[in-house]
Amino acid sequence: DEFSNHCDWYGVECNEEGKIVNLTLGNVGLSGRISSAIVNLTSLEKVDFHDNDLKGSIPSQIGNLLNLSSFIISYNRITGTIPDRLADLSQLQILHLHGNRLQGTVPRLSSKGHTKSSFITDCGSPSVFDVPLDCPSCTMCCNSRQECDITKSKTDFGMWSSVLTGSAVATLLLASTTLTKAICSFICSFNKSTPSTDNEHYTIGKESVYSFFLSTSVSAWALATTVLAVQALCFGFFIDEASLEFGSDKLWRYSF
Repeated sequence: DEFSNHCDWYGVECNEEGKIVNLTLGNVGLSGRISSAIVNLTSLEKVDFHDNDLKGSIPSQIGNLLNLSSFIISYNRITGTIPDRLADLSQLQILHLHGNRLQGTVPRLSSKGHTKSSFITDCGSPSVFDVPLDCPSCTMCCNSRQECDITKSKTDFGMWSSVLTGSAVATLLLASTTLTKAICSFICSFNKSTPSTDNEHYTIGKESVYSFFLSTSVSAWALATTVLAVQALCFGFFIDEASLEFGSDKLWRYSF
């Protein structure tokens, strides 16, 4: 009898022991809240409540579901913050929280997404809030326009930007010894009032750490190289963490 055996209910799947392992109830008109009693279903492996009318918050003890591999509650009206216990779900492979009104930070997940759509939240810009959801483990971020972008592309871009920028700057500095001398000689030949410090330090700047590249001292080169590496690293972090937007004036902008 369907009404006496919960394993025969629509969207409910049980194992051989009669314990619920899957709840597949996406787009079925569900309303109300996600009951905190769901954390008592310790054999639960998959939860799919997408495209319903669920409100309230995610149960704070969600981390009790240690067998949970898929948690999908996208496109509901869930509010509040993400429970820290979500980080305890070591088996989690799919996490879809987008299309809700969640705020704060998604804890760093102990597992890693196997596909580009493994971990999705509303961590993109523009956001319905002043600050988008922070999700360091997400593989994809969605914004208030329901546009979703793969986060890995931003990470790769940031990494390659820092590498290319650092390489370009290093190349220019290494060539400065002969190049700046030629430039100074050319300018000074036409403009006698230009200070002629008879070396390249005037062009680079005597107070610039990059002038150490003109030295024959190993320690000076080491210091200048370290500064260059740190600057390139900071630039990479900025590109990696910033939000890239295409403005109305057709220009790309980075913002935090």
